[in-house]
Amino acid sequence: MKRTLLATCASVVLVLTAGPAPGSFAPVFRKVSSHCYYVEPPTGTANTAAVMAGDGILLIDPPPPAETPELLNALRNITARPVRWVVYTDYQRFRAGDSASFQKMDALIIGSKEQDRLAASLPAADPNLVAQPEPMRPNPRFLFGRQLHLFPADIEIRILAVRHRARTAGDVIVFVPSENVLAVGDLFNPSSYPLIDSGPGEGSATGWIDGLKQVIDSVPLLKSAIPQPKPEPKPKPEPAAVPELEKTLEELVTVIPGHGAPSNLLQMKDLLSTAQKLKAETARAVSYRRTREEFLRLLSWDAYGSYGNLEAFAGQLFDDLFRK
Repeated sequence: MKRTLLATCASVVLVLTAGPAPGSFAPVFRKVSSHCYYVEPPTGTANTAAVMAGDGILLIDPPPPAETPELLNALRNITARPVRWVVYTDYQRFRAGDSASFQKMDALIIGSKEQDRLAASLPAADPNLVAQPEPMRPNPRFLFGRQLHLFPADIEIRILAVRHRARTAGDVIVFVPSENVLAVGDLFNPSSYPLIDSGPGEGSATGWIDGLKQVIDSVPLLKSAIPQPKPEPKPKPEPAAVPELEKTLEELVTVIPGHGAPSNLLQMKDLLSTAQKLKAETARAVSYRRTREEFLRLLSWDAYGSYGNLEAFAGQLFDDLFRK
């Protein structure tokens, strides 16, 4: 009897302490501002962001269809509001997204005209896409040209199409001005140069530099127009405490990338600056009539190797500039 009871207790302990199955999708939304959240999935798929606006939710880059139910369950843990709008930051997600589930919720799929054009040009058998019945384009959907502003009750949401052939020819970003939150998908990775889709996505390494600059320039860095009263001087503590470093305006803008933890606008500017210097060095190599192999062999890893994917990105820069 005692052995049976001990075995039963052991099995109960195992059930209670066991975590999610390996590879399972168990999303948890993290708050980054008053209205904005993001979830970094453990499966390696793209981050999903959510903006709680008015009586509905705007989702940015929701996961593949098989993981949609778990994502919606995680949303219900923080709000009872339904999903009203869905935005994808690139054409492959726009095409392969779970439009059927969101259509049942009367959610509107928002995409750029360039995303729609690229999605329509891909063959149905593309292995990078989740299989869907025809038509492959999401429905209902709303296509915009360069930018779209939403004003759902209590917040402004700006959805912008990158004008340049950047990571792809159909990159889209979402900016919430009052929250200083920017969701950019795989256009930006704080630790790496981008993976340019120069094939069916029609991306360009040189265009990505111009596109990233456009995105940075689209974010207004405004100080308060209301004069703030000066605080009364306080006696210095003994011993004097080390003052906390004040954040710059760029550091106060939260950037949600396609993969990994949130970053900020300052890190985005740092990557752009390094990429611009790399482009200038690449242009010199082209003007000196160096071959691609010579350029990559002589490339300074000390100057540019602090970011990943250097060799591939530098090679694409060389190809772009060599063709001009």
